[in-house]
Parts: sequence; structure tokens; C-alpha cells
Amino acid sequence: MSLLVPPLRALPLSVGRALGRGMGFVLYNSLGRYRRVALKNLNLVYGTELDAAARTRMAREVFRHFGQAAAEFLKLPRLDKDQIDALSTVIGEENMRDTLAAGHGAMLITGHFGNWEFMARWLSVHGYPLSVVARRANDPKADRILTDTRSESGSQVYNRGNSARSVLQSLKRNEIVGLLPDQNAGDVFVPFLGIRTGTVDGPAIIHLKTGVPIVFSWCVRMPDNRFQITFEPPVVVEPTGDRAADIAKVTTVINAHLGAQVRQFPTQWLWLHDRWKATPEVFQEGFEKSSIDEAGSSDRNISPSPLNNEGVSSDRVGEIQEIKTDSVVEAGRSL
Repeated sequence: MSLLVPPLRALPLSVGRALGRGMGFVLYNSLGRYRRVALKNLNLVYGTELDAAARTRMAREVFRHFGQAAAEFLKLPRLDKDQIDALSTVIGEENMRDTLAAGHGAMLITGHFGNWEFMARWLSVHGYPLSVVARRANDPKADRILTDTRSESGSQVYNRGNSARSVLQSLKRNEIVGLLPDQNAGDVFVPFLGIRTGTVDGPAIIHLKTGVPIVFSWCVRMPDNRFQITFEPPVVVEPTGDRAADIAKVTTVINAHLGAQVRQFPTQWLWLHDRWKATPEVFQEGFEKSSIDEAGSSDRNISPSPLNNEGVSSDRVGEIQEIKTDSVVEAGRSL
């Protein structure tokens, strides 16, 4: 795999993008497991809004989008500031600049959405100190490519699971720490896309303990293949003393901001990730294999646990719980 990176980087960006979209189409048809997960998730969220054919078209476009994003990612270290600026429009940079001017760092919250790696490169070429927390890839060679490419693009990379101390030190140095808390977890159960969803609570714990502002940030692909980067006004949630409720509140805010972006640009989110795997009762056992055929059709609508007025499952109110395994959580507690 590493032998392919130099020639791919040497290609013109337009050619790399076209190859990436083509590879995404190939992977949609060849990776049955991930195709079924994408279709299962799309049926969960859009089963009452879109028919099976429309959801299948969305799934295909998701694979194409991320194939193109992967090609762009490999190219990022070769793109200088002028090239990055030519490919982007930025809204709200003053929100990030003013947050850092306060001297306490910034928690950049985004998701596996749009092209978050391009946003990281934009920050780096514009002189913003950025550290990112990333999960190690299962394949060591692929992990090395990912880490090296991010480092060459200007980001400091911390491995998820043992990054707590480094994250806190970066914030104390008034740097940006990039977090993507939109993957499967069982720490706290709060609404996401209208569904009670297991969500990681580490970012909420760090925010509540440190008071470091959250800057929700997005990098969306526009119809002309340029990117719109948006830095929202900083968010600070004041602790009330009810720790579990505060964590649930911050995590709900995080999921609401991400969910709004996904609703607006649905084919730019990573639907092929098994987001609701840790959430009880969302999918019945065996549904993924038996209920969606190879064409992606399903006539079955999944009914997630009903939500009360605050968005919490009505049969789980008061049972929001934490799983105390991640070192980020432990660091948050120790502050």
C-alpha cells in the first residue's frame, strides 16, 4: 500500500479526485459488509422519508464522496497555502481566532463528515497550532500512512486511548485540539438524528472540567468541488453540579450540532460506520444480514426507543450511564 502513495500524490488533484470517486463506486459494490451497514443506518434515519431506491442512491454517493476524500487526503501535504485557499471559502474564522485570544485553547469538535482532513490542513497552513486525536488503524502499514500524512500536513497526532495527558497539555499551551466524537460508543445515551444513541463522553468531561470553549467546525464539499469551512461561535456549558446531567447536556449539544450538518449534507457523513452498534434495541439481532438485500432495499421501518421532550428515551430516563474505560475520561476526572 505504501508503494502506491507517491504515484497517487504525484497525480493532478482533478485526476486523483476522479480516481477516488471511481474507487468509491468499486468499493460500494465489493465491500458487502460496509454497504449493508450504510443501508441499515440510512433505513434507520430515513426509512419513513425516502424509499429504498433513494436510500441506495445516497449510499452509493457516500462511498463516492469518501473515495474522493481519501484521494484528497493523500494529496494534502503537497498543497501549499495558495492552493488550499483557492479550494476553500471560510466563514467565521474570527470565532476561532477570538477563542484562542482568550488564552485557554480551543476544543474543535467536528465529525467524520465532509472533508475534516482538509480543514486540518487549512488550519495548519494558516498558522494555527493543531493536535488531533485519532484511532489507530487495524493495519499497521495503513496506520503509518495515516499518521505520516497528517503529520506532514501540519497536525500533531495523538492516539485515541492514551492521549489524555497530551490533550490537556495542548490546551494549556493555548492550542486547538481536534476531536471527532461521532463514532460508536456506550458512555452516555443521548439523542442523535432523533434516535437515542450511545455517545463518547470524554469531550464533555474535559469541557466541563477545564471550561475550554467548544468551537464546532465543519468542512463541507460544495457543488463546485470547493470546500466551505465554517467555525461556529464558541460554546461554553456551565456545570450545575449534577455531573451526569451536565455530561448528558454537553453531549446532547454536540450531537445536535453534528446532526444538523448531517441533515443538511447527508451524503457527506460516514454512514458506513456502525454508529448504533452499542445502543440497545436500535437494531434487532440479525437485522443487518437478513433484512437488507444486495440491492439495498428494505421495506421494514426500524422504530427506535421513543424520546421524551428532552430527547431521552422514555424508558431510560434517569439511567444515563458512563463507561469508565477511556483514559480521557480519567484525565477529566483528575483535573
